[in-house]
Amino acid sequence: MRYGTRSVTGRARKANHDSAGALCDGDRGLFVITDGTSKPGSGQLAECFVKGVLAAYPKHMDKEADITEYGAVELLLGSVLAELHPALFADQTGATCYLIGFAAHGKLTLAYEGDCSCGVVTPAGAIEWITSPHCKANWRRDRSHRELAQDPARNQVTRCLKVNRAPDPEFVYHPVAVGERLMFVTDGFWAELTESQQSSLLAAPDSDFIAVEDDVTWIDVQL
Repeated sequence: MRYGTRSVTGRARKANHDSAGALCDGDRGLFVITDGTSKPGSGQLAECFVKGVLAAYPKHMDKEADITEYGAVELLLGSVLAELHPALFADQTGATCYLIGFAAHGKLTLAYEGDCSCGVVTPAGAIEWITSPHCKANWRRDRSHRELAQDPARNQVTRCLKVNRAPDPEFVYHPVAVGERLMFVTDGFWAELTESQQSSLLAAPDSDFIAVEDDVTWIDVQL
C-alpha cells in the first residue's frame, strides 16, 4: 500500500485551511483529510483533527488488533471521534469538514461529515465517487459531484465537526482489491477542477496547474 499527498492553496485564500495525513501498516491504511470552514480558527482545527486521529490510531489498534469487519471499524472510528472531540475543542475554535478512511483486508470503511470525498480511479483515468457530499445543494442526496460543482449552494455544508455538536459521521462501506487506486479529496479538487484537470493530475500528480479559488488537497492511494 502506497500513498502520496499534495495541497495547493487557493488564489482566494490567505491561508490553506485543508489538511491531510495517512498511516500505512502492511495491508492496513488509515487516511484522513479535512477542509476547515471560513470561521476563525478552522484551519488550525483541521490540522489538529488530522494529527489527533493519526495519534489515536495506534492506541486503538493495539486494543483491537484483529479488526476486519465493517461494524468493528465503525465502532473504532466512532470511539476515536468521541474521545477526540472534547480534547480538540478545549483549545481550538472553528469548524471543519472531515473524511476518515480505513482500508484493510479488502474492505474500505469511510466516516465523514461535510464535502470531502473519496473515489475509486477507473482504468480510463476518471474517478467514480463513493461518497455523497453533505451540502445544501445535495439535500435530496441524489446529485452527482459534477452536478453539484455547478451549484453555488454546494458551498453551504449541512454537516461538519463543530464545538456544540457531538461527531455524527455518515459511514460508507466499499469492497476494494489489491491494485486499486483511491483518491481522498477536498471539494476544491472535485468541484473546482474540471474532469480533464483531475485526470491530468491522476496521470502526473506533481504537475503544475492553474490555482483555483479554493484550496485543493488530495491523498492518492495505491492499494
